[in-house]
Amino acid sequence: MINCQSSGSQRLRAAAKSFCAAGLLFVVSAVAGGSLAIAGDSAHSIPHTGIRDGRVWIDARYRYEFVDQANKPKDANASTLRVRAGVESGFFHGFRVGVEGEFVVNLGPEDFNNTINGKTEYPVVADVQSAEVDQAYLESHHIPGVVLLGGRYRKNLDNLRYVGSVVWRQNDQTFDGATATITAVPGVTVWYGYIGNVNRIVSDRSPVGNINSNVHLVNVKSKPLPIGTLTGYTYLMDFFDVAQFPFSNASYGGFLKGTRPLGHGLTFNYRLEYARQTDYGNQPIDYAVNYVRVAPGLSWGGFTTTLIYELLGSDNGVAAFQTPLATGHIFNGFADVFLNTPPKGLQDYFVDVRYKVAKTDGRFGFLSGMLMIGQYHEFRSDVGNINYGSEFDFYALLPLHEGWYTQFKYANYQAGDFPPIRPSVEKVIFGLGYKY
Repeated sequence: MINCQSSGSQRLRAAAKSFCAAGLLFVVSAVAGGSLAIAGDSAHSIPHTGIRDGRVWIDARYRYEFVDQANKPKDANASTLRVRAGVESGFFHGFRVGVEGEFVVNLGPEDFNNTINGKTEYPVVADVQSAEVDQAYLESHHIPGVVLLGGRYRKNLDNLRYVGSVVWRQNDQTFDGATATITAVPGVTVWYGYIGNVNRIVSDRSPVGNINSNVHLVNVKSKPLPIGTLTGYTYLMDFFDVAQFPFSNASYGGFLKGTRPLGHGLTFNYRLEYARQTDYGNQPIDYAVNYVRVAPGLSWGGFTTTLIYELLGSDNGVAAFQTPLATGHIFNGFADVFLNTPPKGLQDYFVDVRYKVAKTDGRFGFLSGMLMIGQYHEFRSDVGNINYGSEFDFYALLPLHEGWYTQFKYANYQAGDFPPIRPSVEKVIFGLGYKY
């Protein structure tokens, strides 16, 4: 019998939960695999390619980040290197395993606030020098139409608004728990995820680097329909470290996403989304709020222009819509001013223009595959319609030779009504990376 009631320190509890998830996965898969064998089910083939027939990967990225924040006496200058390496086995009687380590080091002086070094005279750049296990999982393909995974895993769900690995930061956010991907029902994909511990980007060295949790995620996606793809979701997030992470909530919603050709190479893109969020579990505040995202756009050649309205609603200025496990950096401006929604809520009116250079030869061949993104945001509160300010963002990613790439990002947030809810921020970021 497997006993999943863990005790001891938070880190030991997290390890115990990962072990239990993987152990339960092994038991369920073994029983299911045995049942299929007894039944003589020839329609489902359990993969067996040999445990050594797997893959390895290396992902290295240097980053320099400059931050000028209006209420800080010193500017941040962060120079860091992240190296991530992993290996995944081939299939062995329907099972495969994977493990990945991640290492972050400072290159030069630590002239920035990494959230735990006490350098509060500098703006925050949340890249902590660390060495961690990012992923360590066991995966099973024994049940027809079902893939089970248990252990420590990375997940980027949908557009990352609710759950993501925060890949922009040097240390990824990963989860301890289990997942099930179910495709047994024709035309529908169901994904379920359980999270017993959140390994946050600030690393194990931080007092809030691990958040003990009881999170259940259900995401149901249809096959492409004439009107687009429909997705419905229920995300129940309960966090036990309420004093340090008071973001327990329940979100119920869905969205319609699709494209429509208009002729002459022009395409209409759209996403319409609504959700309702309420207090849940250990949340100390009783509240109920709405979420809305409307994103119509046009594509032509390598250009895409999208006009977006996003509402993160407020309940009378007491509490607002929160997505604590999101990759927040790609929402509401690259300056990261609104990673947590203010109590009065947030309305974000913005335009996103992007261009990807097609493969080309000759004089400008080196620009092939280059992606450029420009955004302009106007921010207002949900309650009181307060002017929160505006922001201009620019990003460029240029693939180089044989896995190398370089990237540049600029963000300029100008505070709104005074006293401003957030100080003005300007960021300049350069990166050079390699993926194998």
